[in-house]
Amino acid sequence: MVENNLLSIIIFAPLLGALINWLIGGRLKDKPYGETFSGIVGCGSIAVSTVVAFYLAFAANGGALFIDKPILDHIWTWVQVGNFRADFALGMDRLSGIYALFVTFVGLLIHIFATGYMAGDKGFYRFFAYLNLFMFSMLTLVLADNFLLMFVGWEGVGLCSYLLIGYYIQLDEARRAAKKAFVMNRIGDWGVLMGIFLIFTLTGSISFYDKVVDGQQVQSVFTFVSTHLHADPFTWGAIFAGGLTSVGVLLFIGATGKSAQIPLLTWLPDAMAGPTPVSALIHAATMVTAGVYLVVRANAIYQFAPTAMWIIAVIGAATAIFAATIAIAQNDIKKVLAYSTVSQLGFMFLAAGVGAFVVAIFHVMTHAFFKALLFLGSGSVIHGMHHEQDMRKMGNLKKYMPITFFTMAAGWLAICGIPFFAGFFSKDEILYRTFAADNYFPQKPFPGEEILWTIATITAVLTAVYMTRMMIMTFWGKERFHDALPEADNAGDPASAEETAFATGAAHDDTSHGQEEHHGLPHDFKPHESPWSMTVPLIVLGILSAFGGLVGVPYAMSSILSTGEVNVFEHVLEPVVAKEAGESGHGAPAAESKAASHEPSAETARSSPGASSEEHSPEVVAKERGLAGLSTLLAVMGIGIGFFLFWKTPLRKMPQILADKWRLDEFYNGYIVDPITKLSTEGLWKGFDLGFIDGIVNGIGHFVSQVGNFSRYLQVGFVRSYAAVIILGALAVLGYFIYYGMKLVG
Repeated sequence: MVENNLLSIIIFAPLLGALINWLIGGRLKDKPYGETFSGIVGCGSIAVSTVVAFYLAFAANGGALFIDKPILDHIWTWVQVGNFRADFALGMDRLSGIYALFVTFVGLLIHIFATGYMAGDKGFYRFFAYLNLFMFSMLTLVLADNFLLMFVGWEGVGLCSYLLIGYYIQLDEARRAAKKAFVMNRIGDWGVLMGIFLIFTLTGSISFYDKVVDGQQVQSVFTFVSTHLHADPFTWGAIFAGGLTSVGVLLFIGATGKSAQIPLLTWLPDAMAGPTPVSALIHAATMVTAGVYLVVRANAIYQFAPTAMWIIAVIGAATAIFAATIAIAQNDIKKVLAYSTVSQLGFMFLAAGVGAFVVAIFHVMTHAFFKALLFLGSGSVIHGMHHEQDMRKMGNLKKYMPITFFTMAAGWLAICGIPFFAGFFSKDEILYRTFAADNYFPQKPFPGEEILWTIATITAVLTAVYMTRMMIMTFWGKERFHDALPEADNAGDPASAEETAFATGAAHDDTSHGQEEHHGLPHDFKPHESPWSMTVPLIVLGILSAFGGLVGVPYAMSSILSTGEVNVFEHVLEPVVAKEAGESGHGAPAAESKAASHEPSAETARSSPGASSEEHSPEVVAKERGLAGLSTLLAVMGIGIGFFLFWKTPLRKMPQILADKWRLDEFYNGYIVDPITKLSTEGLWKGFDLGFIDGIVNGIGHFVSQVGNFSRYLQVGFVRSYAAVIILGALAVLGYFIYYGMKLVG
């Protein structure tokens, strides 16, 4: 089918854009039209992917509202050894379809924004080549039809993250941040790889879909798990009990790296050393949610691994509140948003951990809208402030940057959870599902649901507080453009890599916008609004942040207006994601491929009418409405606390332990990094490499040298020496014969 062939265009269009920019854009970089060419190629390739993704999701479904049945594109058989088969094949079902839509659309807006933000940059073509390469990797991760190809995309986004974080390669901070992100993600990647190995060992498959390719039946991992556990729960349950839990924990180890959860979270705030569009695309809206995608994609496994789910919920809640406490004390506008991202990712994992997989993906989508908006808004602020990122040097920017202010205000209200902005619906659903975790968790009772709900609620209040602080310090109050910061305050808050790059001219040419020294703005300096290439994406994302959540209005709220069930998002994901853990038997329905077509099984595509009617009961509806009201009250209270604390004193000194990020980096360096470095240096390098390995190599050479030194005395070049040796040899031979002759005679 033509739809199958179109699927590959989604991933290969960005790859083509990256190659064109790298091979041709580099040659044109010094031409007057060089930037225009690179910008058109970079944005155009993503626009192609976006159009194709929307067509496949909405228009190619035989009249269905959304993807009716999965579309597979089998490109080639990659590896086939024995019973192991890995295809280079793509698949779009409703889960990957939703991801593909917001990744391409938000990615397109960020690419457009970057054409204005990076104007004048010496490596403009290289930047867009990296961005396009990232989009290729991210879409490969999302649209892969098996775990192994997904892992290729997983590693690809890690590589691109490294390249983009270290984009300002001349600067030490950027290089250190890039290496830190790369190493910490490799730790997590080990977990994913081990999880994939164990999945194949347990099931004999790594495929996400049931399909027939080249006449060979391929059974999905999820079908195997569900079929065997339901058919013979005692035998297979005993075998799988530990195995599936181990798989769940291993996959989550990978998710903690990619999605910056405890303990592998410290790389993401440092990743703000990269350009701001990178922060918006990779470290807010797309790549960092790959861990959530992995967990939700494997939801059919997690339903039979409640211990792993509980671990996910606990780690998610702990990360959410931990990062929120740090965000409240940061002065760098991008660092505030970075720790906010870590905190919101914790919310997503909390939802997945209590079994609310649909809600987790819903928050992924709404978060992509408002966090991309906030990051791009911060980029607009930084651009208008001559690349100053310290909020203590801002104030009253709404006077100079009204579009940036009003659009960021939409993102602020959305992340705080104010009705009826996008973040309200997803955040409220997470709080409710956590409160009622016993109803959604596969193993009852859910231990500690009250504690997790309390932590999530406190985190929601803290979110409103620190976001209000950010808005006040940036857009309200008196102008502090030329104010000198107290030396004690300034000492611990060095300029960021991006800020330094523009200040030193490492990023831009001599005529660019960013040449003013960031600590010495001109006396007559006034901030200015950003160009249309930057403000238009802000406006679009502002609209999505305001209204994007309306696709997931729960029945408890929609019934107030007598509109009935309007939770479109939940109904879209029901066939492929368990609405409640333990409900759905499969993580992915049967799929249509070039070789064969299978309709989704009744069991796979079923919803749970019993559960639905239970959710619509007066008691449940009343409870959810009450919690929604409480959530709204707490959001308003958090905003109120923010105004109370920071309206008159925006530079209020925060606890140093929070500004120092709980000294987690110091702990890691002192107790993990330094000991490992010392062990590597003293033990492995000096002891093993220099002592043992080099000892063997050098010892052999020394031995041969000594043998040579001894032997050379036999070849001194004097006749008398040779005669003496001959005489000694003759005497030795003569003595030998005399000795043995005497023995024979005697």
